[in-house]
Amino acid sequence: MNQSSAKSSQVVKPSARKDSDVCSALCDVLLGGIDIHRVLAAQALGHIGGEEAVEALIKALLDEDADVRTDAATALVRLVDAKADKQLLENLIGDPCPEVKLAAMTALAATRSREVVPWLLRILASRDEDIVWDDDEFYETGWDDWLDMQLKAIEGLANLGIEEAVPGIVTAISDAEAQDITDTAMKALARIGPSGITALAAYLENGDARLRRHAALVITRCDGVEAVKAVRLAICDPSVEVRLAVARGLAGRNPEDERLEALLLDDDPLVRGEAVRLCGEHHASRLDLLLDDKNEAVRLAVLELLANHPELSGVPFLADRLRELMRAPSISITAAAVVAFCVVEPKNAVAEITDLMTGEHISTEIQRAVICGLKAVGGDEAVQGLVDILACEDRQVRLEAMSAIADLAAQTDWPNVPGETLLAAVSGDLVPAPEIEAEEAEEAQEVEEAVVVELEDDIPPTSTLESILGGFKSQAEAPPPEDVELTHEDMEFLNLTGGAGKKGRRTVPVVPDVVPHEDVRLFAARLLGNFPYPDITLALLDPLSSGENELKQTAMDSLAHIAGDLSELPVEVLEVLKVEAKSENQDMRRQAVRAMGCSKDASVVMILINTLDDEDSFVRSEAIRSLGRLGEAGAGVGRLLADPDAFVRLTAAQALADTAAAGVVETLVEFSFAFEGFHGREAARMLASIDRPAANALFMKTLNDEERKRYWKVAIEGLEELNRNQISTETQVSA
Repeated sequence: MNQSSAKSSQVVKPSARKDSDVCSALCDVLLGGIDIHRVLAAQALGHIGGEEAVEALIKALLDEDADVRTDAATALVRLVDAKADKQLLENLIGDPCPEVKLAAMTALAATRSREVVPWLLRILASRDEDIVWDDDEFYETGWDDWLDMQLKAIEGLANLGIEEAVPGIVTAISDAEAQDITDTAMKALARIGPSGITALAAYLENGDARLRRHAALVITRCDGVEAVKAVRLAICDPSVEVRLAVARGLAGRNPEDERLEALLLDDDPLVRGEAVRLCGEHHASRLDLLLDDKNEAVRLAVLELLANHPELSGVPFLADRLRELMRAPSISITAAAVVAFCVVEPKNAVAEITDLMTGEHISTEIQRAVICGLKAVGGDEAVQGLVDILACEDRQVRLEAMSAIADLAAQTDWPNVPGETLLAAVSGDLVPAPEIEAEEAEEAQEVEEAVVVELEDDIPPTSTLESILGGFKSQAEAPPPEDVELTHEDMEFLNLTGGAGKKGRRTVPVVPDVVPHEDVRLFAARLLGNFPYPDITLALLDPLSSGENELKQTAMDSLAHIAGDLSELPVEVLEVLKVEAKSENQDMRRQAVRAMGCSKDASVVMILINTLDDEDSFVRSEAIRSLGRLGEAGAGVGRLLADPDAFVRLTAAQALADTAAAGVVETLVEFSFAFEGFHGREAARMLASIDRPAANALFMKTLNDEERKRYWKVAIEGLEELNRNQISTETQVSA
């Protein structure tokens, strides 16, 4: 049936279309459309399914276009229908396209066709002469397609459990001149059955440690007498890598496996340490000796295990031994012992570990360990210990201490002491700004003025000779010519780099040089965003009035995050948001608009509508989402389906889809065709949750219109998204 006759035979009103009509129309396209449409129809039918689809895809296996044949075979992989086996086998043997062969082989294995087994065995062995290959591509690209086919054949034979494949797989593994298929091949041997496991076990007596390692990792996941014997042999293997593979394999399957206990006593510290991490909690009786292991890495592994498993505190004299380790010469051991001690002895821990912080030069690693320990202990005393750490000079340590306080605040009902600590921090009361004496301030001002004068006097050289004679004294850049005008984008870039209006060369440190009291407020403002309570929103108003841009931005971010979890915002907060929605800072506008979408105050709707025309696309997107949350998505949002920004368009489409209002199906179908179908699939997925039959009818109407052929690609993709698994499921139910 040609394409025109197919269309004339389907004169049905759009409202009367059924899912079977969708399948029929796509089958017609597959068998009579242009190449790009045939490819798309094959892909769509593979996701939609149905008896008619299978018949059409079988016919498409003979298509003149290799891409169509490939997609048809791939679709049949998903549909798993034995009716296609005969033609798939013919494609495997006689189709020169390697992609078609691979897809056909996979489809045949999926249907568990026994007819394909002899051919898989032949492909496993060599580039069989009775099979058609694309020799031209081999000479043009230098890649032998048979190598890909061999891997796929191994997987297919393993899935089918063909024991006759074992010798061929073993031969392929040992072929030094071929590709390395060790991992795939050994996993295949394990899946084949007893004979495959026997062959796999034989590798553990091989002289190549690499092969033994691969075999050990795979065979630990196998059952049977042969597998047990092989694992017992691998545990004693002379190679550390092999024994590590055994440890990982056994622990991955069952960390309580008794065989792992031998690896806790291994001669090599790498194996002992890895065994502790993998299964130490299930073999607690061995931890007593391992805590005194002569190797530091093993002791560290035990200490980390104790910190993560409080139930393991039955080790003899554990608390005293940890106290001793907290004074060890090794910083790493001390730090790990601190955390473990807090878990084992929480009642007495705070006083003992805070003593470690009294020294003049405490390492960052120990400071961070104390923070972890205090967090594990909890309670008011631990909170005070964390507050004392906030004056530390290391910024990362300050951040971790603040995060620990926030974690403690989240563990109990609000309000609580850690939460009050965060509120004091954001207000600036917890770590106040240091008082600067008048004399110190005057000296600092004189130094700053001297630096400015020096930079201004440091005029750059005007010639190469002058540079040489001057010894390259100046690093300042020459001023730009007066006739060069900087664009708005240039000025923004200069502001970001700190170059606008400044002399001299600047570098940005990896860790900003921020004084503790500023950091504490900043971190608190960020962390309070995890606590959705009205009093938190009021507390964030103070940093919002700050002159520090980063602090102000952080407070607004947290406020916007909190607003989404509150039923209503305090009036004071809402008034500030209305002001910030008109800020010159686009990030402040965006977050303010986001937060206002969580308010029930009718006065915000007009403000949000006005921000739909904001110059920043992110602000427009947030305005759309906020209007959607307020149930006002119809207020001007529809026109943003034509916005120049793709993300704004998609956000507007989703907001309209959420309304499910009258006419939205037609609007979204037309939107799917806009911008060359850029949003076609996304729009179809939205339509599937609104009115799938109505959307089907509209896409079918386009597919039946020869004058709209340029939109057929979008229509086919839309029908695929709308009907994924629908027809095949309905067919199974009716059967």
